Amino acid sequence: MSKQVDFYLIANEVNDAKYKLASRLANKLLKLKQKTLILTASSDATESLDNHLWSFSGTSFVAHDKADPDAPSFIHIGIESDINASDLENNYAVMINLCESIPVFNHHFQRIAEIIEAQESQKLLGRARYKAYREEGFELKTHNIEL
Repeated sequence: MSKQVDFYLIANEVNDAKYKLASRLANKLLKLKQKTLILTASSDATESLDNHLWSFSGTSFVAHDKADPDAPSFIHIGIESDINASDLENNYAVMINLCESIPVFNHHFQRIAEIIEAQESQKLLGRARYKAYREEGFELKTHNIEL
């Protein structure tokens, strides 16, 4: 089975767009019972994502834990630099990457979601990641999203 990367291109500029879309994807993956790791680049980004997941909608939240192999939930969040080998042995089905670069451990996942915000600087970084994944032989798909 080939490994796949889905690029979600956010068409409009919205505050916290990547956290909102990551929460929406996490909610869908949770309903499908897909173990998911959502990567952030910093503790501030993790805190923002955490807040969005807990306040997903007016009537629900997306249950999650910090990246920890012993945590019981399907959705785990964590800073890329804090992820270690025991975290990756957790057999995640999906990685949602909210970082600006590709994690060195991307080959541990069959499915990866890359969220690209509407700002030109984010699009440029997204194009570089797209090219790198293509060169690694991943199957690539793009999805245009309006928030």
